[in-house]
Amino acid sequence: MDKTVLITGVSKGLGKALALEFKKNGFNVCGVSRTKPDFEIDYHITADLTVKRDIQKVYDTFFERFNKIDVLINNAGIGLYESWKDTKEQDLRKLCELNFYSYVFLTQKFLNHLIKTQGTIINVSSVAGKLYVPYMGAYCASKYALNAFSDSLRVELKPFKVHVLNLIVGRINTGFSSRALGSLEPPKTPFNASSQKFAKTVYKAYQKKKREITYPLWYKYFILLAKLFPSIYDRISLSSWEKSKNPRK
Repeated sequence: MDKTVLITGVSKGLGKALALEFKKNGFNVCGVSRTKPDFEIDYHITADLTVKRDIQKVYDTFFERFNKIDVLINNAGIGLYESWKDTKEQDLRKLCELNFYSYVFLTQKFLNHLIKTQGTIINVSSVAGKLYVPYMGAYCASKYALNAFSDSLRVELKPFKVHVLNLIVGRINTGFSSRALGSLEPPKTPFNASSQKFAKTVYKAYQKKKREITYPLWYKYFILLAKLFPSIYDRISLSSWEKSKNPRK
């Protein structure tokens, strides 16, 4: 196989798991992150995707090493645990720059090359992009926007045979919450899934050219129940946050 994947947010969590899975399946892996990974990939680009010139740097540096791109995985992201009342402008702007604008701008940079290879764009979204969560409103908004981007982009690229896979991701044990912005500690949950199993599921979905997957799968039914019984969901979700709404350590 002579295929190349570019993965953002590669140094930790889901990005690391995806890099190892695609590497295992014969891909050349180029990773982007602010810090160097502690595992081996074919090429690493140090960049901060909230900075527009770094997006240009990623594009230029990638093609210094590789002559084509087959898969773009937009994975870099950050959380924000705060009420709307107390959300700081600087945190909101950083969140949107990374969780939404970097996906759009990086995709635009590489799009003509993905059209040439009839490649795939994989966007890592969240259950929070399908279901609002109190004290996570800003994060939810960034992921709702990302879902709309993925769905509309998929239709536009269909004539060019470029596929778009959107990932609706629930709680996975990656330490994501510990790196989030904001002053609040999120509720604890025992339902943390494996990042390795997630990566295997994503690779299979990529092979089958699926439009969207929810992982873990049970979140799909939770989203449906919340939409069918919104008042009950509001009460339960607010109660869980009020019980654990403590300042972060």
